[in-house]
Amino acid sequence: MSALIRILATVAVLGLVAAAPARAGSEQPGGWLDQSTSSQARDLLPTEFLGRYQRGEWKHEIVTPRPDVLLVDPEWVAAGKENEGKFRLDENGSIRRADNGEEPTWIYGTPFPTIDPKDPQAATKMVWNYYYNYWTLGNNLTNVRLIWVSHAGADREAANTVYQKFWDGQKPHRTPRENPMNLLYQQFVSTDAPADLQGINTLNWRYRDTRRDSTWSYVPALRRVRQVTPTNRADGFLGSDMSQDDGGYFDPKPEDFTFKLIGEGEQLFAFDRAAALENADDLQRLPGGGWRVAYAPTPRFNFQKPGFDATKDLAWAPVSDRTVLVRRPVWIVEATPKDRFYIYGKILLRFDKEDFTGFGSYTSKYDWQGTLLNSYLSGGRGGWHKKDGDSRQYSAQQFTMAQNWRLDRATVSAAQTTDTLIDFPERQFETEVISHGK
Repeated sequence: MSALIRILATVAVLGLVAAAPARAGSEQPGGWLDQSTSSQARDLLPTEFLGRYQRGEWKHEIVTPRPDVLLVDPEWVAAGKENEGKFRLDENGSIRRADNGEEPTWIYGTPFPTIDPKDPQAATKMVWNYYYNYWTLGNNLTNVRLIWVSHAGADREAANTVYQKFWDGQKPHRTPRENPMNLLYQQFVSTDAPADLQGINTLNWRYRDTRRDSTWSYVPALRRVRQVTPTNRADGFLGSDMSQDDGGYFDPKPEDFTFKLIGEGEQLFAFDRAAALENADDLQRLPGGGWRVAYAPTPRFNFQKPGFDATKDLAWAPVSDRTVLVRRPVWIVEATPKDRFYIYGKILLRFDKEDFTGFGSYTSKYDWQGTLLNSYLSGGRGGWHKKDGDSRQYSAQQFTMAQNWRLDRATVSAAQTTDTLIDFPERQFETEVISHGK
């Protein structure tokens, strides 16, 4: 009898996907995850996100992407296969060459293409695979709005410009020939509005060796640059519920954490509807080289919709006509910070098994006593496209969302444009720049 119950439960869950459109691009409605069907997705979402559907606060269609949608970058995956057996981890969790134990000069593709779940270092290898996937984005400049949201709607908004330079994870011809400071990446964030936040700038350098990040901040009221502890990267950025360690999905230095593989299975990732069902592509070639993504200006969250009614809709729910759910295989990893002063005591991560990405996925962040404090969603995952020798991912929308469960509010980010594979002025990431901005 118990076996029969398990079989019936499995059939019920599979019915969610079976209800999706049978024909690629069909207008026939698919299966919806909402209050009436939420019990069937019990093992397909983190508990707190499933609760949004159980309470009728979120509603999204479960779809099967068109056959021509590339869900992973085939070029990156192929490069990873060439890395088989080339690398290992040392006692600190840092990547080393398998042949001589030295630090590799550069890596492109998955460093650890084959994962053995029984390997005690499997989870740490997954995290490094995730990072090297993310860094294929290349040097980039993103204009992004950070929005504080309560049940009534938007409470506050800040405009930011984010500059990122990656010293590793690129194809050989895009990798800097010299790296005298032994860097992995540099990031500069300029706050451009509103007036009371304008001019607050932050600069971060991440090193290839075990040195902790170097982080500086400039606050106009103090009129000086201050170096701060990298532990502060987990604090709310500009007083929001989103942190620098959230980044695209998860962005602390790997050596600062202990990782453990705690499970595997399937999950419903948050995809961009246009990318999944139309294979949308609006990648624009930049005159000076590189590519621009200009995101559609239509609402991404309920509070942005005309006629939004806070008595009927949860303000920060991703709108149903732009976000869809796609079933993907996942690894589940537990991250524990080595620094006891870190704000969170445990973070649960879910990585796509095929390319280890976190885009479209969720994190759950707990305090040191095991209470859920915050959850993060990196939404609007898109498909991959080959462009003049470059592999680029496109989504008609892109967003991130940090939900504060204790205070029942959220902070969301919505990118306006993203330029990738671009060059920066030589001094863009020097400490002298931080005091006067761009």
